[in-house]
Amino acid sequence: MKITLLFFLLILTELAHADKFQGVEKNYGKELCFLLHRFVDKSGAKYRSTDSKQEEALCDIDFNSSHIGMCPKTWSTSPGSVIYDIQKSKYNETPSAFEAEYCPKQRLLKGKIDGVDKIASFKQSVNGQFNQSTSATFSQASPLYYHFSRYFNMTVDIPVAVMRTMDAKAHLNRVASKGPKTAQGRMNLAGWNVVKSAEENPSGYHPVNEFYYGVITDGLLYGTLLKGHGERYGAEFNGNITGKGYSQQYLFFQQTPTFYALMSPKGFLDAMSLGITLSKKDPVVAKALNTGVSAEQMMFWMKEMSEISILDYIFSQQDRPGNIDYVWVWYYVNSQGELKSKRSDSELGRPRMESIQVPEEVKNNSKYFLIQKTQLNDNDAGGRKYTNFTKKFSLLEKIRHLNVVTYRQLIHLANDFQAKGELYNYLRDTFYISNSYTDTIAQNTIQAAQILKGICKSGAMKFDLDPETYLVTHKVEQLQVDCENP
Repeated sequence: MKITLLFFLLILTELAHADKFQGVEKNYGKELCFLLHRFVDKSGAKYRSTDSKQEEALCDIDFNSSHIGMCPKTWSTSPGSVIYDIQKSKYNETPSAFEAEYCPKQRLLKGKIDGVDKIASFKQSVNGQFNQSTSATFSQASPLYYHFSRYFNMTVDIPVAVMRTMDAKAHLNRVASKGPKTAQGRMNLAGWNVVKSAEENPSGYHPVNEFYYGVITDGLLYGTLLKGHGERYGAEFNGNITGKGYSQQYLFFQQTPTFYALMSPKGFLDAMSLGITLSKKDPVVAKALNTGVSAEQMMFWMKEMSEISILDYIFSQQDRPGNIDYVWVWYYVNSQGELKSKRSDSELGRPRMESIQVPEEVKNNSKYFLIQKTQLNDNDAGGRKYTNFTKKFSLLEKIRHLNVVTYRQLIHLANDFQAKGELYNYLRDTFYISNSYTDTIAQNTIQAAQILKGICKSGAMKFDLDPETYLVTHKVEQLQVDCENP
């Protein structure tokens, strides 16, 4: 009896604090989409002008529409569902034909069937279950990264994410039953075996509330819905990580121009030059940097890498190197001295960046720059109790350059989490995560603030990372900060 009661109490502590996601709901019969609540304005969070439109576009997707097709993602390590708009294609109003014909060959047919448009990805939590060794995936991680990136006013781009429920039987029939047949790679296959088994045997998945939503008899699974952009970075940002395990990847991740520069106690210009020089000792990195790296690019990379390190520390991310994307963006200063930008559609890698054409509206200005802008789309191995490699390798302890707003927001967040204030309640109540996960995130945040505050107090931290100001002025301003009350 005592053992049973203890087990019951342990299960209760893992249940989500709130009984559902908190936000604006959109109904599709018994299925729901959630535009999650945002950080309040007084927190200092800055959401982007396009965020609302993108959230609404994601929640406007009706999985049951005859204009929507769904395919299993059978590449990479984790399973997921790729959502297509087929309204303008020959498959319009026949999603079953699309899913039978297109899905088994979707990567081969990409861009070859008129009117087929990939509009989102839908990913559930998938961790080791049913004697399967899977990759780590937590569906709430993507919305956590999205909302917290806006809280921190980050330069790195993190896609809008909403939460979506779906009828498990429908997902099994349309997607999960087909995943194992076309899975490419051991871990992807293991992941699809877990999804399929969980949908066939709901009571077997533990904890059940990381896969099913509400009462299990309702048969509603849930996941995150998002659309990322960009191409995968190579060694210029990841380092020489190909073919290496997690621990080795994080070692080589620190041997990149960006991380070497972040670790340098020198001023920005000297630090970035040193970072490039040291990283080129690895021939793979040297080859990736063959076209050269501008100071403007390094300013962006250093700020983005510092932001990634803070978020990954907070959310115990265990799978970062190799999972970072980029898009090309033209920045230019117009005749009024205002900084403007225009995204390029080019998919070319860094070695061929000189082939990217300058748009007319850009070349008509005296100052313009082509920047590899970092996109953080793949964030799903975080948010719960995973191996925190950023913490394990003491990455935050090594940072010597930071943006002042990033630091200020971190200190304020840590103080609130310490007091279990309004921001702590927002975290606890909004994302349908367990009390233990909430407290782990809070403790990581407090520890991250303590680490960076200690570096600040020692006088070793330089608050000199401001890419947009640098593009306009070409002056590096090193700001003085009150370490306790920034």
